[in-house]
Amino acid sequence: MPPLRHEVDIRPAEAVANLLDPRGDRVTSVIPPGYESYVRILNPIELRDGSTISWTETVSRNGFKPHAWMQWPEFKASNQIDFWREPEMGNPPISLVRHLIEALQPDRSTHYFASWAGYATEIQEPTVEFSPYHREMVLYTGNLVDEDDSPLLPTTATGRVPMYWWPSDLRWLLGHDIYARSLIVGCSEVSAQRILADPNLDAYAVKGSDKVLNEEF
Repeated sequence: MPPLRHEVDIRPAEAVANLLDPRGDRVTSVIPPGYESYVRILNPIELRDGSTISWTETVSRNGFKPHAWMQWPEFKASNQIDFWREPEMGNPPISLVRHLIEALQPDRSTHYFASWAGYATEIQEPTVEFSPYHREMVLYTGNLVDEDDSPLLPTTATGRVPMYWWPSDLRWLLGHDIYARSLIVGCSEVSAQRILADPNLDAYAVKGSDKVLNEEF
C-alpha cells in the first residue's frame, strides 16, 4: 500500500494525548482509560533458520512460567534458545501486524496513526506530545483494509509501522514506545478475546492499573 498521509491538522492526536494518564508508568499512560479490556502483545523472536518463536513458547521450553509482563533482559538471561535477532523495538513485524488487524476487524474508513518525529527522515512538524515519555508524535491517516477487507500494512514514508493506531470513534486504540518490544491494545472484551485466541499473537490480558516498565535498557 502507499505510505500513510501526513496530516497538518493534529487535533485528532491532541484528543488522544489529552486522554492519557500523565502519571507516566501505567497502562493508562500508554492507552487511555475507559476500555473494557487491555491486552499486551509481544513481538516474536527471530531464530537463525529464519523462523520465529514466541516468548511464551521459549520461556515454557526452559522450564519457566510465562507471564504478561515478561521483559527482555530477564528473558534473555534465562533462555537457552539460539536466537538470531532480538525482538524489534518500536516496530512490530509484518506478520504480527496482519494478524492484529484481522483480530481488530477494522472497517474501510480512514484511521489515524501517530509516529515518533525523532526517527531519521520522519516529518518533524507539527507534533503532539504523548506520554509516558513525552515523545513528539506526527499524525498520519490511512486505511487498514482494502476493498476486499484484506489487511493493509500501515507504514510511514520511512517504512516504519506507526506507534499508535486508532479509528475515529476510538472504539479501540493500540500504542507502544520507541523502545518497547511489545504493544498494548485497549478495546472491547470481544476484540480482546479474538486477540487472545489467535495462536499467531503472543498476547496476555493486562489491567489499566498495571505498571508498564521502561524497556529502554
